[in-house]
Amino acid sequence: MSKSTVRFAPWVGPHYERGIHGLRILMVCESHYGAKEHERPTVTPEVLKALALGQKHPEATAKLRKHAHFTKIMASILNARKHFSKVDRSDFWHCIAYYNFIQEFIPSIRKAPSSAAWEKGKQPFTEVLEVLAPELIVCFSKRNGDRVTALAGGVPVAVANHPSSQFAYSKVNPIIAEQIERALTRKAQVADFDSTSALYLRWCEATASALPTPGQYLSDSDRLELIAKRMEWMSALDRAALA
Repeated sequence: MSKSTVRFAPWVGPHYERGIHGLRILMVCESHYGAKEHERPTVTPEVLKALALGQKHPEATAKLRKHAHFTKIMASILNARKHFSKVDRSDFWHCIAYYNFIQEFIPSIRKAPSSAAWEKGKQPFTEVLEVLAPELIVCFSKRNGDRVTALAGGVPVAVANHPSSQFAYSKVNPIIAEQIERALTRKAQVADFDSTSALYLRWCEATASALPTPGQYLSDSDRLELIAKRMEWMSALDRAALA
């Protein structure tokens, strides 16, 4: 499978096969936000490197602050609330996969994805499941939980609140822990994982090579150049998907 309907490549940690808790875990959130001109195939690993791992784009004047969204996800999966060191964060994020279901930018965090955007997200998500073959899915979106569960093909799914919406460890952690146990029980029945597929290797490379998103910390000329590059990249990707 070389042709793909996935517009925003998932983050695939270099130790995804090893996993967390002995499981290949795919975390599914909702969407990226911003103007359409900022869409690019590597947006997910770019954002994760900047906001989860605290890395800085080499041409940016400053780095973005780490975001609580990623810390909450990490703490709930590990069932551990503490100060996470740089090594802790690296170890965790290098062992999981992370994907946003909606494959287009939403203009504002105050605007919900349209019904059409949810519908268009189904086929790419099915493709991600086929390639990554997760043994556990953690869906951080109550409003997307039924959709993800229906598409999961029997893979255990823990459905939790989005980290920015009524998120409470006392509610979320037991839900995830229950599905971890279910996934471990089911693990022996799961087919072998193919780590040589073209798309898997492409997504691993996209994760490894993506630079941290610079946010607003670029000169005007560098920003315009980057926007033009992103638009050209997405146009080529979309043309290839239609070919």
